[in-house]
Amino acid sequence: MRNKILFLFILFASFYEKGFSQAKNESAQYHFHSIENIGLLLGEKCSAFQLQTINGVKYKSWFGGIGVGLDYYCYCTIPLFAEIRKEFLKSANKIFVYADAGTNIYWQRGNDAKHFPIHDKFKNGFYGEIGAGYKFILSRKSALQFSIGYSYKKLTEQGTYLFIDTGFGPSTNDVEKINYNFNRLVLKTGVTF
Repeated sequence: MRNKILFLFILFASFYEKGFSQAKNESAQYHFHSIENIGLLLGEKCSAFQLQTINGVKYKSWFGGIGVGLDYYCYCTIPLFAEIRKEFLKSANKIFVYADAGTNIYWQRGNDAKHFPIHDKFKNGFYGEIGAGYKFILSRKSALQFSIGYSYKKLTEQGTYLFIDTGFGPSTNDVEKINYNFNRLVLKTGVTF
């Protein structure tokens, strides 16, 4: 429950741009930007959708921000990450490269497969993504972008198969772990404000 409240708070805060946009000076080199992405994750296990919102500051051809999203690949997670990107070309339309790094917060759903009958739980893991794309200018303050990249998601499931009560002292529980390492190709489209 705490993770869901944290996710909703971060999502609300990421859309709150009013304070930044009012203070922005047109001649300033620093500008607040918001990037909203929808993506398709293709991997060995399945294919799934991804949603992201990334908010941060652009300085010349560099952008740095904080992102949050939903990742439905095999197990639903909430990636919370930092992004850095660099744009190239002198024209209005730009080629860019980006890198994300952060954590996955597991979001339990009723249809998730559980492998341990006793004390089954998931631990959050690393989230990372790198890629490149192309940005088309739509207006002075907005752009459409397409990108392709590599995405990595890690989770750990732990629990117990058997509970043994010996009657002669403490009960024994052998905690076992399953590490999930998901390597995916990601195709994204989004808008920048």
